[in-house]
Amino acid sequence: MFTLAYVAIGAKAITVTDTIFNRTQHETFAFGADVSFVPSMEGWGTKWQDKNGKQNDILQILKEQGINSIRLRVWTVSSGSSSKQEVVNMCTRAKAKGMNVMIDFHYSDTWADPGSQTIPAAWTDHSVDALAKNIYDHTFDVLSAIKRAGVVPKWVQVGNETKRGMLYPVGQTNKGGAEAFARFVLSGYNAVKAVDSTMQVIVHLPDGHDNSLYRSIFDGLKKNGAKWDIIGLSAYPRWSHLDGPTMITRVMANINDLKNRYGKPCMVVETGHYPSEAVAGNQYLVGVMDEMIKNGDLGCFYWEPESMGGYDMGAWNESTKRPTVMMDAFLGVKHTEVSWLMKARLQSPASDQTLEAGNIELKTRVQHQRRGRIRSVDFYFDKQKAGTYEVENIAKVGTLITVPYEVEANEIGIHSAWAKATDNYGNTQTTDTVTFFIGESALLDNRTEESINQKGGTMNWDINLNAAGRYRLVFKYTCPGIRGTEIRLGCDSIGRTYFYKGTDSYHKYDIEVTKTGLQSLQLTATNTSGMPDISLLRIFPLDGQSIPTQYDDTGITLPGSSGSGRVFVYSLTGQLLYTASESALGISLGNKSSAVVFLPKSMGGTPNIVRKQRLK
Repeated sequence: MFTLAYVAIGAKAITVTDTIFNRTQHETFAFGADVSFVPSMEGWGTKWQDKNGKQNDILQILKEQGINSIRLRVWTVSSGSSSKQEVVNMCTRAKAKGMNVMIDFHYSDTWADPGSQTIPAAWTDHSVDALAKNIYDHTFDVLSAIKRAGVVPKWVQVGNETKRGMLYPVGQTNKGGAEAFARFVLSGYNAVKAVDSTMQVIVHLPDGHDNSLYRSIFDGLKKNGAKWDIIGLSAYPRWSHLDGPTMITRVMANINDLKNRYGKPCMVVETGHYPSEAVAGNQYLVGVMDEMIKNGDLGCFYWEPESMGGYDMGAWNESTKRPTVMMDAFLGVKHTEVSWLMKARLQSPASDQTLEAGNIELKTRVQHQRRGRIRSVDFYFDKQKAGTYEVENIAKVGTLITVPYEVEANEIGIHSAWAKATDNYGNTQTTDTVTFFIGESALLDNRTEESINQKGGTMNWDINLNAAGRYRLVFKYTCPGIRGTEIRLGCDSIGRTYFYKGTDSYHKYDIEVTKTGLQSLQLTATNTSGMPDISLLRIFPLDGQSIPTQYDDTGITLPGSSGSGRVFVYSLTGQLLYTASESALGISLGNKSSAVVFLPKSMGGTPNIVRKQRLK
């Protein structure tokens, strides 16, 4: 079985398609449609489009959708809808398209079905013999006219859905008319064969799932001398109140019993489904046809697929004027709605992972609904396409594979990677973007904040820089809009940068450090909208320096301490002057974590006066 898969992205579902049977290998099977409404609809100005939106003759569109046979009903009226002349005209159109024809005699001036088998007005009060002759003459007349027009129907139904016979009440089987019904069927059979013996006669019943009904009717016909070539069934899940799979099971069981019991082949001459449930309808249709093809049965006809406006079981979309996916069943194509087609994620590297500079392996895990569908995986590194991994032997690929790819990553700092998987029909699925780091860094996760949501807000990180040189700052942040900031190291302004609108975005900025030791790194807002929400800061040495360390406050007295801890004494310029014990300085830090600031005279304070400065 050849399989095709594609994705139709809609509001709620993804549709996967599979080719269940090869349509071109089964031309002897009747892929049929009853199109008796077409002349009336054309008279109303109805236009149909094919699946690509191109307007065309409805029979041509149906042919392109796999239909090779049409069915036409005949009433006993002299003109108008379903009259002899209208049916003759449709037969010639069908022949021009290379289609086979089935004629469905209703033997009534209007609809004949399980609820109504009304005797034509011109035949009222006729005897059984007269009615049998009426059936013969009408059947012979219509079929002869069709043959004179150059068309020989392949199948002829003598009666439509004759659940309790025909020509009520004379031929009504549950009102004592079983013998008359058999007589009427035989009369129609003889008329068909008199016009052309190659035409096959069908006796058609509704409720194709009901084996007891079929046994009862056909046992009676056989007992009373009727003849027929084919048993025709209606098989509507809607009217049978069964779901699609159950309907298929019951219909196929009935067909097999009928073939064994009467020695006659079977075909579904009527079926249909709701267009509002087109995927379920497609699955039912392709399912029943697949089973019938494998079972050696003759064909399956959809009743009025082209219908729009009034009939609620057509197979056309009334809004777009195009066929629904139900019609793809006649091409052997099944549609299935799934929650996903492909899943893909980047397995390596992990988010926020730190790696050494050099070649790194990107590894992606791809899972597909269908075996052997994965074709390739494209890898993207720092927003640029890095390369493609081609799957060499699709047939050997299962539903789950892991794909490796190496890239060169020598730049210190932040990097990102993602991948895109493609199946062999062009469907794609992308992974999430993973952010990782190259090179060792200091991760600063403690900071002090001042007026953070106001103009002039400040963030402060205390850090010990062991060596001068270049450093790279990488911020992870969330920002509702553009944010301008000034960067300070100690008291010195070392630059300005902007954080742009984004959620969980990354920003990098390089600085030059000339002074070492304990310093304060600050971001200060330069506009009125406050600071971005920074969730982490990493500092990468770029010149081979040792990794900076975050300010160690273990020597400062914290809440509940004994008052014997160490304190740092440094200038506002960030220079560490000395350390001393709390008691030596003669101050109490209380229940606040604090530092001690030495204010030289040049800074406006009194020499050798110590002041507390709150850190957080």
